[in-house]
Amino acid sequence: MITHLKGQLVSKKPGSVVVETAGLGYEVAVPLSTFLALPEPPAEVFLYTRLFIREESWDLFGFLTTLERESFLALTSVNRVGPKLALTIISAIEPGDLARALMTRDLGALAAIKGIGAKTAERLMLELKDRAPKLAALAGMTSEELASAVPAAAALAVSTAAGPEDEAVSALVNLGYSGAEADKAAKIARKEAGGEADLGTVLRLALKFLTGGK
Repeated sequence: MITHLKGQLVSKKPGSVVVETAGLGYEVAVPLSTFLALPEPPAEVFLYTRLFIREESWDLFGFLTTLERESFLALTSVNRVGPKLALTIISAIEPGDLARALMTRDLGALAAIKGIGAKTAERLMLELKDRAPKLAALAGMTSEELASAVPAAAALAVSTAAGPEDEAVSALVNLGYSGAEADKAAKIARKEAGGEADLGTVLRLALKFLTGGK
């Protein structure tokens, strides 16, 4: 597997670049965000990559940031979303905005992308719910932003009789974390916050723990 590519940027155009390294020229498909951020050739560049091997071709995809590549990998894990469509999505919406759309269940932001539509947007929401919090954390969303992204439906699903710790677990599960992850984080947050803490405090502390202190 080719995980990255470092070399001389020979040429670039919207959708693809050519990088020369060790005497070999690699044609690399890139999203619009990477294309716009790359310098004009000739220049030394470093790209995170993903190689897709098919019977008829070997296709190399490159990204300037780990967030772009992780977003691409997440998208290609979705049923009926191939690498070209995934690249189209990342080109149409910034990876950070994609993470926010997934976290807030913003179907409209995804359905508006050419080639997506409502049905595919719904499938993206459903199949990426477990990856969304990780992408959001990688995008730099703070624990407060993540807490505000809890869907209203998740709040309505929480029993009013439940305490802040139970409510936090339910909200974290709705954000895509596993039950075990949510339970552990909520217990740690509850202990740190003290006995009188409300749901918002417990949830923010739990998300801070889950996202590595961001």
